Amino acid sequence: MAEPISKVSIIGGGTAGWMAAVHLVTRLNSRAEKPVEVCLIESPEIPTVGVGEATVPTMKRWFQELELDESAFIERCNASFKLGVRFANWDHDINGNPLNYVHPFDGLGDDIAGYNPAYYFHKFNDPGGAGNYSIYHSPITAIVEGRKGPKPLDAENFEGVLNYAYHLDAGLFAKYLREIGIERGVTHILDSVNDVELDQDGFVSAVQLQDSGRHEVELVIDCTGFRSMILQQTLGVEFEPYDKYLLNDRALAVQLPHLEPTRLDPCTRSTALGAGWSWRVPLYSRIGTGYVFSSAHRTDDEATQEFLEHLGPMAKGAEPRAIPIRVGRAKQSWAKNCISVGLSGGFIEPLESTAIYIVDKALGWIVDFFPDKDFSPVLSNRYNKLSESLYTEIRDFIVMHYCTGTRNDSDYWKAAREDIIVPDSLQAKLDLYKHALPTEDELDSGFLFSGLSYLIVLFGKGYFKDVTFAADRAISAEDWERYQNVLHGVTAELITNLPDHHQLLTQIRSRHAPKDENQALRDAINKTVANQPVITLPGQLMAPDISFAGQPDNGGNIL
Repeated sequence: MAEPISKVSIIGGGTAGWMAAVHLVTRLNSRAEKPVEVCLIESPEIPTVGVGEATVPTMKRWFQELELDESAFIERCNASFKLGVRFANWDHDINGNPLNYVHPFDGLGDDIAGYNPAYYFHKFNDPGGAGNYSIYHSPITAIVEGRKGPKPLDAENFEGVLNYAYHLDAGLFAKYLREIGIERGVTHILDSVNDVELDQDGFVSAVQLQDSGRHEVELVIDCTGFRSMILQQTLGVEFEPYDKYLLNDRALAVQLPHLEPTRLDPCTRSTALGAGWSWRVPLYSRIGTGYVFSSAHRTDDEATQEFLEHLGPMAKGAEPRAIPIRVGRAKQSWAKNCISVGLSGGFIEPLESTAIYIVDKALGWIVDFFPDKDFSPVLSNRYNKLSESLYTEIRDFIVMHYCTGTRNDSDYWKAAREDIIVPDSLQAKLDLYKHALPTEDELDSGFLFSGLSYLIVLFGKGYFKDVTFAADRAISAEDWERYQNVLHGVTAELITNLPDHHQLLTQIRSRHAPKDENQALRDAINKTVANQPVITLPGQLMAPDISFAGQPDNGGNIL
């Protein structure tokens, strides 16, 4: 039997590095007779690029499996809840008017008399195409517009009436995980890697640290970001660019204060602009926003001007920073004794908040296929196959947003639809869906995007306009009406009983309020008794307002 791995060396910190450290030290060691040493080396000189501030619902499972405290995470990481993604202005109707829809995390779910509810929507509510299917299948659009949270005020960690994910501050998240990792036994070395040594078989044998000297390596996890110092630079793994599928290669990013802090959207927003799209991630006490664009269609200065005009008054004095992005993946995520995690292995524009999800999946597979010192290629081959399938699924879903687009108002949107290559794997799906709507059984991989995800996006783009399905002759308006009545009842009950999103977060944060906040509360009470002016306290409740859908996107809230 081969000798077991006794040490894992993670090179690079940030979100990916510290997620890897906490995941591996917990999963490998919490019940192990002989623990594996988990060591993280990060440079004090190289800034990290946060892989994203928005997540998908599997993040909740990741926290649960690693026995992390949800309410502490929410307070420490300035987090908020996310129920879906709002897409605005990505497509236009035949009159050139913008189309909007929500990609929700939850739907009513049940078939109607054995048929997908989407067939009913298409026949009875979408005769002209470009319909918002989520309104007819899910309560989430109404919940988002009402700015409601996904759980009652007294719910325990991870309990929820609705499926949800999180928005988080990537810098605070890395710091939070670092503290947990060190507490659980991770060895943290703050030092710069000057050189990487290979043995006679091409495996990484050691890294040379600037201050600490030689650090021997058994299994190395490359979390060095876009540089991919070990996997690509040292081991020479080839990079497969996705520029023939996706045009965007630059991003602007900036942090802004809330104009109305208590009106907190429980969703990410993606608004299409002239040469790409702008994200908006509402954290508890600030907004993370940016513009992903094509440098072939906008210079940095042009993109900055357009972005600031889009944001309006809230961007006064803001100075977005430009970030080059390399879209694509390493052809091998695992080579020799090195496994890439995060940006070092690949990146796809964050339209569906997949970056942290890719890290999560990679870490799960590392544990599932954890090697010994023989590093059997059977393990790395399987890992690489799964990784390739994951990137392919996400790439195809993102490409679908562009290649099925209907905008004709700029050269960029025409090029994003007509000049890119549509992968064969995606084209096969799109051809099929003109004849039969997607089901879970026929999806090739199904890691993340369900049949409902495809339906929400394609209906929102009018993809099924003038299509007649065989199922149309077998479905009745009466069945559809009953289904809608149930949905309306469920939605009304949720709107009535779920708390305001900001109110819910304030309640959760109070469970882990720092001592200085408690002191502020005592001071306020004392000032009230003394008839002195009272300071404004965090957490004051506001009645929910659900009458604002359709307001112009001037940097405030339209959801």
